[in-house]
Amino acid sequence: MPVVFTGQKGKRIRLETFFAPRRPGAGVMPSIASYGYQFKKACLSAGLVDLDGNAKYTPRSLRHFFASTALANGVPIHEVSRWLGHRSVKTTVDIYGHLLPSAWDRCRDVLQRAMRPVSPDATSRPAAEASSIGSARAA
Repeated sequence: MPVVFTGQKGKRIRLETFFAPRRPGAGVMPSIASYGYQFKKACLSAGLVDLDGNAKYTPRSLRHFFASTALANGVPIHEVSRWLGHRSVKTTVDIYGHLLPSAWDRCRDVLQRAMRPVSPDATSRPAAEASSIGSARAA
């Protein structure tokens, strides 16, 4: 299916092939090598270039943008790993784990709230009420 978009000068541009698998067949995933040329051609045609006139984006840069943005906004790393097609979440952690320091802060905050001493008002309540507060906090 052709892709049509408006180029930098307002001219409509039609690309017959944008992403094509290495070999025809159902379930064959395209590789960076198989569509890199078409991707670069599309970037240049759309005016997505850097100061040197080279394509501003690559499939790898968009993949990294996706993973980084998803992780920075709280998408669980095991989900991102699956979407990236990594065989193991360890691969994703090795590459993108440095983007998760905020996860440690969130975990610390949750544990600190859970372990906070019970207020004096809660200890003066009847036993049934106090135990329901404790069990609600544990859940």
